[in-house]
Amino acid sequence: MHGITLTTRPSDWEIIQQENGFGSVLLEGSYQVHPAAIEVGVENVRPVYRVMNENDNTCVIPWTEMDHQTNPDFSGVFSHTAKIPAGGLYRIETSLDTKSTVPEVSWLYRGDTALHIGVGNLFLIAGQSNSAGHSWDYALDPPTLGVHLFRNRGVWDLATHPMNESTGGGSLPNEEMGIPGVSPYLSFGRNFQNLSRCPVGLVQTALGGSPLSRWLPESGDLYQNMLNRIALTKGNYAGILWYQGCSDTDPDNAPLYYERFCRMVESLRKSLGYDIPFFTFQLNRQVDGLHDECWGIVREAQRRAAKEIPGVYILPTVNCSISDGIHNSAHANVMLGEKLAKLCAHILYGQESFFAPELSGAVLEEPKVLKLTFANMRLGFVMYSGAGENSGFSMADEDGEIIIESLHSPRECRNTLYLHLSREPKPDALLSFCSGANPTMVPPVDEVTYLPPLAFDRIPIFKN
Repeated sequence: MHGITLTTRPSDWEIIQQENGFGSVLLEGSYQVHPAAIEVGVENVRPVYRVMNENDNTCVIPWTEMDHQTNPDFSGVFSHTAKIPAGGLYRIETSLDTKSTVPEVSWLYRGDTALHIGVGNLFLIAGQSNSAGHSWDYALDPPTLGVHLFRNRGVWDLATHPMNESTGGGSLPNEEMGIPGVSPYLSFGRNFQNLSRCPVGLVQTALGGSPLSRWLPESGDLYQNMLNRIALTKGNYAGILWYQGCSDTDPDNAPLYYERFCRMVESLRKSLGYDIPFFTFQLNRQVDGLHDECWGIVREAQRRAAKEIPGVYILPTVNCSISDGIHNSAHANVMLGEKLAKLCAHILYGQESFFAPELSGAVLEEPKVLKLTFANMRLGFVMYSGAGENSGFSMADEDGEIIIESLHSPRECRNTLYLHLSREPKPDALLSFCSGANPTMVPPVDEVTYLPPLAFDRIPIFKN
């Protein structure tokens, strides 16, 4: 074929990771002048490319010569790395600029084209069912140009639910046994694109029901699949979107969660050669779930990881509605995607802070009054209920459970909660928040973000 033939180019719908506002795109291939031009006479040829904005057809990069080698018959090969500004969607056009020996005659011959290309941010989706998407009810969450998905079949496409469908994917480790549904990450992509003003690429590797052991470097098939997907899609990623832990809420695995998660993060960063950020969620709930104490251990490990590992961030989910006994509802996932986008916009683009309240102090001010202070408060607490039984807080010492009778948050101390106790606690008393399998649906929430405090497990208290 005459003109330009591309052998290396971005795939249609591909999202290129931007670095400092630009994405690098490798264009390689061959070219051949049309035989009719050879008969007339050719003086020289130049393979060129340009980048066009698909929205209004304006030219982003005008016709630019590519690095090339030309043969005596005016055929040749080229290899060129183009620097394209963050944004899109773009189309990348190529052409063969041919000057004839006939005075003032030149032609732009045809060339291959790459369509619907975005330069923005790549995120890898990892974890289990609430990450893969197992909401089987419905909510408005439409596909959006500029939010694209690297499907399990190995091609880029417009992102739609269900993201973890496996048509043509072959035998992948993250192939679902059943039919996946709505996940938080289409909503995340749409909202993060609005906040960053850059396209978003999503790469799905999550699998329903997968324990953390399958994500460990030494033996985890899902860990290796994650590396394989990253290699296929190239470029440094903006972050990992991680939501996992329900399958580790048993006495054997819950105590190991923190150490295993740290090991996974450290190993992945070492394999990639950079400290990729992790954007995570704490566990939601399971109705009639077993091992209450193990749910608290895993949520505490998740909170600790975000507190102690640089570049790990977390949002709570304990006030989310569910679509069955354990999976977030579609409406909850749409909401979580929006909130996660705000957190990522703060971390990656320096936009407005969006952290969840986190316990910073627990002091017994009076024999039966415990004062809690919280960091990351935007305003005051919204109190759905002042009843202790609805609060999500629990407390125990060597004599057993201490009933929390009521709680309140004074307007003049907006980062403070007061818990009123049934009796004075002993020195060994420990405080927990949302530590069971099915904690309260009505925790206090920040008045601006409507985020509840991060769950914590068995924290010591102090006396004035």
